[in-house]
Amino acid sequence: MKEHDYEKFHAQDEEKQERIINAAMKEFLSGFKAAATDTIVREAGISKGLLFHYFGTKENLYNYLISHAVKTIKTEFLSLINSHQPDILDTIWQMALLKRDVSHKYPAMFDFLTVAYLDMKNTGENEALLEFISLRENILTEAYIGADKSLFRDDVDSQDAINIINWATEGYAKSKVRDIDGINPGEKTRENYEDYLAEFEKIVKILKKCFYKEGVK
Repeated sequence: MKEHDYEKFHAQDEEKQERIINAAMKEFLSGFKAAATDTIVREAGISKGLLFHYFGTKENLYNYLISHAVKTIKTEFLSLINSHQPDILDTIWQMALLKRDVSHKYPAMFDFLTVAYLDMKNTGENEALLEFISLRENILTEAYIGADKSLFRDDVDSQDAINIINWATEGYAKSKVRDIDGINPGEKTRENYEDYLAEFEKIVKILKKCFYKEGVK
């Protein structure tokens, strides 16, 4: 397999790295086999020789993107969960803000990971992808475990409230994020996410009003 030089890639300025990563993630949305490196280099504004100097092969590039995406999400979201915020609704709100920020920097990242996961039947199992799926399933569970149940009204069962909060926020987020994710990654803008966040913030405030003790903000 052709050698890669990730260190040389990491030595490039951040804007150039992001440009290459975003161009590659966007092209790989069509699946590993269908993705064309010619399209990637044209979109990124670099030579094909330079792309292969950095990554060696198309497969190396693909696996690098998966590892980079999972590492980014793991670092950002786990650091939030590990901060032990007692207010579960504040944690959910901060997670929504994080996804906005990550998606603004890497518009195709979440779509890319989904496509890559579905494409594993053709590309083979990927350890980083499997870690991501496990992480995605457990991240909210960890947040709920650390929730301060004393914030809830005395006449409300805290576990029932947490379940309802989970259903409401997850259902709403999935419906809205599908709308955003349906936009071509090259056309996604911060405004797309700001509109979603404005509505999501209203949902969070309503849930606080329903379940939290008076005076809890």
